Amino acid sequence: MKKEKIILVLNGKLPKKADLYVFLKKYNKIVCADGATNQVIQSNIKPDLIMGDLDSIEKTILEEYKKNVIGLINQNYNDFQKILFWLKKKKYKKLDIIGMEGKRIDHLIGNFNIVLKEVANFDLTIFSEFGIFYTVQKKRIFKKCKKKYFSLFSFNKNNKITTKGLKFKLDNKSLKSLEKGTLNFSNKDEVTIETEKNILVFIANSDFKK
Repeated sequence: MKKEKIILVLNGKLPKKADLYVFLKKYNKIVCADGATNQVIQSNIKPDLIMGDLDSIEKTILEEYKKNVIGLINQNYNDFQKILFWLKKKKYKKLDIIGMEGKRIDHLIGNFNIVLKEVANFDLTIFSEFGIFYTVQKKRIFKKCKKKYFSLFSFNKNNKITTKGLKFKLDNKSLKSLEKGTLNFSNKDEVTIETEKNILVFIANSDFKK
């Protein structure tokens, strides 16, 4: 298993140049889907790997960073899915992601579906404009959560989930569809989530206001 602190940058909405620079500097390895490479380099960050079908990257950048490029040509999958397949094959497990949303709603829906399918294979942290998605594998405790919005997403409709610290608690219950676990919020500072199979949990940035 690889131990690097690794982030995958997708070609969605990203922070401003200065903020993106500060955010990405804490990672040991930066992987860019090809279209995201342009924004990352403009923020004075050099990507370690550039991956995808390479149809969105500027030609001058492609030539300059050709030693860092891994072409993934398969039209049956989008770049995000192909990159996850490659990382899984290379035994990467813990992965942060940024840029998954913000440009096209159809891409966001497709990417979210890919995440749910691959959540069993990775320990994911996905940063978005409005909050953070976390993988929960068996059990996870979140702190400093009081009055935060929570949503739970399970790809397996028979998966049993138990929660503590949420207003609408689950007690060894399953979520039969994706929307059933949304629009919850925490009434405790500490939230515990237990699950038989890996799920995705979203915690919103802003406090709940009634």
